[in-house]
Amino acid sequence: MSDTLEFSKLRLEELISYFGINVKVAADVTDDGIELKIDGTPESPRLIGHRGETLRAIEYLLNQMVKAHDGLSPRVLVDIAGYKEARRAQLEELAREVATRVKESGAEEELKPMNPADRRIVHMTLRDIEGVSTESRGELHDRRIVVLPAK
Repeated sequence: MSDTLEFSKLRLEELISYFGINVKVAADVTDDGIELKIDGTPESPRLIGHRGETLRAIEYLLNQMVKAHDGLSPRVLVDIAGYKEARRAQLEELAREVATRVKESGAEEELKPMNPADRRIVHMTLRDIEGVSTESRGELHDRRIVVLPAK
């Protein structure tokens, strides 16, 4: 595992260098896989991209490289300047606010389209809240979560 961890870390540093940015990557093995974190820099917004799109692309490419190196490796998770943690907190707060409104009104509420990772956070946040349930509707980039009053 330490070989894969070091490989992942070096490939991420190399990948970021193509942006003309030199970074130090902190690496750790967790229950979720290999976590790689880059501290914030003035270039962080460029690496994160609009709604995290560049960050997700970097993570995808890195996972492809790691899988080619070691087909049994765990998933590699990349975070830059704490973006993912902040996004998770934002989505959890939104989910709880919507759940409160749905319980009070008794009417379903549809959220804006989200990528699969964001939808998962909302589903997981609301699964333990009594009085509401969730489902996904729509196709591809128009897929969204609907929060429904529990039956």
